[in-house]
Amino acid sequence: MPRHESSPPAASAAGQPGDGAHGGGLSGDGLRWDAIIVAGGRAKRLGGIDKTALVWQGRSLLDGVVAAASGARRTCVVGSDADLPASVLRAVERPRWGGPAAAIVAGLEALAGDSAAGTDWVLVLAGDLVHADAAVALLLDTAAGLTADELTADGLISVDPDGRRQPLLAVYTRAALVSSALLRPADNLSVMSLIGGLNLVEFRLPGALGDDVDTPADAARLGIVLPAAAPPPTTPQSER
Repeated sequence: MPRHESSPPAASAAGQPGDGAHGGGLSGDGLRWDAIIVAGGRAKRLGGIDKTALVWQGRSLLDGVVAAASGARRTCVVGSDADLPASVLRAVERPRWGGPAAAIVAGLEALAGDSAAGTDWVLVLAGDLVHADAAVALLLDTAAGLTADELTADGLISVDPDGRRQPLLAVYTRAALVSSALLRPADNLSVMSLIGGLNLVEFRLPGALGDDVDTPADAARLGIVLPAAAPPPTTPQSER
């Protein structure tokens, strides 16, 4: 998840999570959601490995994130050649390595082209989240507890303990995210620029729920073993 971009002032603060996992506004009351998982990137600080393939607690980080999004109507993984369930859509950002904003746009296009019925919300996740199950459940529970006024916003975005917005752990209204994506080319656009015009409710993420793996120090702290040698990333199946 991007950590080098500063957070804009808080739009508002979300209340306490609602009762029951994935309840309320995002599922129980009929609103439907898709998921986009951003799984590309060069991982330069890790020597160019596919960091989503790193193993934590017996499964790859990407497998954990896909499992965390299992409540979605449809899930699209962008930029990965990993083995995935047959039901998961695939896409590749344009241009390749174009960054997370380009990945989000590619995911939106893949979901729009799928034959399933449309959905109201889009959950956007980084493919290397370590505690994805807990983070996603809490994010959706918090969204379920939003007030009527807050539900008129463009989405709910997590904020880490240092006050930085985490756009790859957020849920957006589909209409607002698509409208923002149409404003400018996504080629090398920063993800903060993509979402900068959206009215987002901020959700303060407790503790380490937003942990991901950006550096060898992150991996060591989490007990994740890095490969001795890193082959270059393969070409995702969507480009073949």
